[in-house]
Amino acid sequence: MSEKLHFSYLIMGILFIIIVTVLLAGIWVNYESSKNHLETNAHRLHVITESYINNSFRMIDAGLTIYDNTYNDKMRDALVIVMEEYNQSGGDPSRMDLQSLKTRIGGMDIHIINNQNIIELTTDPSEIGLDFSIIYPDFSEYLHSIRNTSGFYADRVVQEWTKGILTKYCYMPTPDHNYVIELALVSDKFAGERMVVQYSDVVDDIKAFNPYLEDVLLFQKQKRLVYNTSYIPTPEESSMLDYLLNENRTTQFVKHPELKQTIVWIPVDLRNPEYAADMSIFAKLTYNDSILSGELTQLGFLLGFTALLVLLLGGFIAFTVSRKVSKPIEQFTADIDAIAAGDLNHTIQPVTGYELSNLAEKTGFMVERLKDQIRKREASEQRFMDLVQLLPVGVFESDLDGNITFANPAAFELFGANFNKSFQGINIFSSICPQDLERAKEMFNVILHGQKTVGSEFTCLRKDGDTFPILAYVASRSENGVVIGARGSVVDVTRLKQVEAEVRLLNVDLEKRVAQRTFELEEATSELKAFTYSVSHDLKAPLRAIDGFSTILSMKAGSRLEPKEREYLEKIRQTVLHMNDLIESLLSLSHLNWQELVCEDFSPNSLISEIVSSVREQNLNHKVTVIVDDLPWCYGDKTMIRQVFMNLISNAVKFSRNRSDPRVEVGVVKEEPETVFFVRDNGIGFDMAISDQIFKPFSRLVRTDQFEGSGVGLATVHRIIRRHGGKIWVESTPGEGTTFYFTFPPRE
Repeated sequence: MSEKLHFSYLIMGILFIIIVTVLLAGIWVNYESSKNHLETNAHRLHVITESYINNSFRMIDAGLTIYDNTYNDKMRDALVIVMEEYNQSGGDPSRMDLQSLKTRIGGMDIHIINNQNIIELTTDPSEIGLDFSIIYPDFSEYLHSIRNTSGFYADRVVQEWTKGILTKYCYMPTPDHNYVIELALVSDKFAGERMVVQYSDVVDDIKAFNPYLEDVLLFQKQKRLVYNTSYIPTPEESSMLDYLLNENRTTQFVKHPELKQTIVWIPVDLRNPEYAADMSIFAKLTYNDSILSGELTQLGFLLGFTALLVLLLGGFIAFTVSRKVSKPIEQFTADIDAIAAGDLNHTIQPVTGYELSNLAEKTGFMVERLKDQIRKREASEQRFMDLVQLLPVGVFESDLDGNITFANPAAFELFGANFNKSFQGINIFSSICPQDLERAKEMFNVILHGQKTVGSEFTCLRKDGDTFPILAYVASRSENGVVIGARGSVVDVTRLKQVEAEVRLLNVDLEKRVAQRTFELEEATSELKAFTYSVSHDLKAPLRAIDGFSTILSMKAGSRLEPKEREYLEKIRQTVLHMNDLIESLLSLSHLNWQELVCEDFSPNSLISEIVSSVREQNLNHKVTVIVDDLPWCYGDKTMIRQVFMNLISNAVKFSRNRSDPRVEVGVVKEEPETVFFVRDNGIGFDMAISDQIFKPFSRLVRTDQFEGSGVGLATVHRIIRRHGGKIWVESTPGEGTTFYFTFPPRE
């Protein structure tokens, strides 16, 4: 009676543990899932917020750039007047009447900057002696970069360094390169027309969109707060701005657990090599972490109360079920004990309950199957013994001392002995040559101690005294977890040794031939590199001379030449530039043959976004719709693959710009076993009858006066993809557009 009661309690305890464990696990999984959902949503809001800031600020800056450039012509004309006055002064700015010039050019301030980047003369007395190398090192480097050039350099509308007034600047180096003339335009229109699009509008939008966002501060390069020039950054803000400006322009995260805040610094890098001014915005986003913490705490309280109810419910269910299950299980257990004792003919008594009754029936079937398996195992063991006896490989078993307890006929035949079933007095070490005997015993002891070994080679003796090599594979054998000896197989490898010697001789000859071919290939590659460099250098030298002399001729005699003659000079310079581009393209194309591939796994999505932004900036007057699908990861040289997408997208934009609704699409076509990328446009297209010419260097299907280009871009794409082991093909219809398909083999 006590045993039945004990078993009942055991069942109840097990059921209680199972029920409570399952339900609590479900509650815990639900909590983790809800927690992850809340944290993921918060993170997704942060990512969207930061991406929206970056993209919106770039669009605003693009619009401001267009607006700022509307003043370029006016300032260029003013600089021409100032430069004429400088030339008449004989290159001595002290002889120039700057105040009179200021009146003539419409009130723009004039600054004469010497070769030490110090304002030597100016119409604004407060600017005299201003040293840019101290207060503005970046601008000082920019002045050095343009001082020995010629022409007009426009800048953006920025806040003036000392007074914070919106001012547009432009620059022109003097012909003698001793000075850089700077004009400063101040207009009442700047404060109104440039502020139509506000950074604050973007800030208001993201604050309304992201409930976790507590505050947003926008800083410019001078550490000025946008819309609040009187704001003084805190030491922490100043230190972070110095780090972002001078060391690392990437997103930075700062945790403040005591304030329950996370601060994210987002540098929107708006630097443009065409302008001296750095228009970058550094956004400081302050997130309130206490909101998410409160949501998680509330979720924990709710699920904790649910867990308490589960404990009570689990105890009740376990008690009820155990009372109904324990009795039939005890009867069934008694029958199983009888069978386990070896009475396979014992009859299992019927039990109540569908599940237990079914289990009893299945157990009967299992017993019958077990008896059948025992019969089959006995037959299988007999077949195994028959096969071992017929094997051409020697098979043996031994005790702990190496005495043979079993061996097949092939083992006796291998050692030249007669087959004998008694094995009395035969030891595995008696047939091993003396020089290998100690090594064989060491290996045998290692195997008996449970360590694994690979096949071992020994020299053995036959009964007639001949020696021969064998390969032995030996492992320990045990019963009830105790090692009782070893078993293994032996193979005569005499013929294998002969073949091995022949192969070794062949390999020596092959290595010599490979070394010779490698040396010849390296010599050819070295000569090709030297030839390419020589051709490039020899072709560029006369081009530089032509460009230099034509520039000097234009500067010295430009005012005396007829318009048609000046046009001829300009065409000469453009042709020289085009020829230089062709040489550079040819050199880059040849470098692809020996440039080493640095392959890695990466996602092309961010790379293509950068390319699209760059292409759009280069084609501001060409409003093209670019659609980029979510692209899978690819494996290859990231720099080369970027060149592939850059060339194809640039071509697509170029050849579709004459359409009223230009459209470019970048996506993938899922095909087994590899992914096919494509770049599609609705541009001019071409006749597929000449498609075999499109990937050849300098083979152009359109005239250069219609569409610019060197004719090497698609050849470069073709060569990069071929080097990666991929393939590229094209489909096109005249007047309807072109689609390039290409693949990159997956990582092996």
